[in-house]
Amino acid sequence: MTNYKRTGVLFYGLFVFWCVLIGRAQGALDRSPLSVSNRFPMHFIFLSPRPVSAQLPAEGTITGELALDYSSVYFDRQSDTYAFLMDMEALVAELSLTYSLTERLGLRLHVPMVSMNSGFLDGFLESYHDALGVSNYGRENRPHDNFAYRLTKGRETWVDGSTGEFGWTDITVSVQWGLFRAGQGRCWQSSLLASAKAPTGDPEFGYGSGRWDFALFMPNQWSFQRWTLHLMPGLIYHDDPETLGAEVSAQNSYSLFGGAAYHYNERWTWLAQLNYFSSPIEDTGVSRIDDGALELALGFRRILARNWHLAFAFCEDPFTLAAPDFTVHMGLSWAPSTK
Repeated sequence: MTNYKRTGVLFYGLFVFWCVLIGRAQGALDRSPLSVSNRFPMHFIFLSPRPVSAQLPAEGTITGELALDYSSVYFDRQSDTYAFLMDMEALVAELSLTYSLTERLGLRLHVPMVSMNSGFLDGFLESYHDALGVSNYGRENRPHDNFAYRLTKGRETWVDGSTGEFGWTDITVSVQWGLFRAGQGRCWQSSLLASAKAPTGDPEFGYGSGRWDFALFMPNQWSFQRWTLHLMPGLIYHDDPETLGAEVSAQNSYSLFGGAAYHYNERWTWLAQLNYFSSPIEDTGVSRIDDGALELALGFRRILARNWHLAFAFCEDPFTLAAPDFTVHMGLSWAPSTK
């Protein structure tokens, strides 16, 4: 079975599972943001911001989520120094775990795997863009469903990717400390999140940097009536990545995430989010890279059963920066029952 057929089977299976469980669901309201990351291929190399809740689970409990992201990417730009060619569809499967050691101290773990493929959507996307009368982002300049992933600097190669089976990318481990908790008339809560990206991915194929990256974020959230608002600024330290010969210099990034959630009833929550961070590498002369990354996510969360939640999001780049043309996100999460 080809990779894209396996992708369809995975999404179809998750959709059927949702349809089976959608009736008579009850459970605790989840006020966390959508846990969606920017799946632009270059961002697999570096630590990038991920929206998280300012609130930790109850002491001694663990929560988990299994998510699938499917992205379409076409990016062909070059300058006097750098050349970027990314033409692919990518499937990311990620396991996320959160464990609360105390009421204020918790650990987070994100373990992603990625499969980069030639895909099957180029023809459909070209017809769709033609029908709307908008640009096809240059896809017409290459054969349909043809894979390419090559990053170069000068005459030297940075990344030379290949299509194939799932491979590990860099794992992220975080420690979260609660600063202010909601309660006693306070609707605002805040925490500090310190993250480290371990070099578990292969830098030759663009699955990691071969180096450690570190970051400090400050998740905040305000909850009142049917609304929850999220704000998370951050600073990220990037080390220079390992390459196939090119000398690429990394630089520190700053980030800002904001989102709003409307809790329609005890089962349904609708969410809208914006996630921005500045470029993790030196000036390239390519504006879409140098101006940073911005991604818009629109989606919902649905309580399936007492301990099970389903999340869905459609993500795209609203201002033509370093983000996939679109990403479809589906996540199934488990959390212990609360009294």
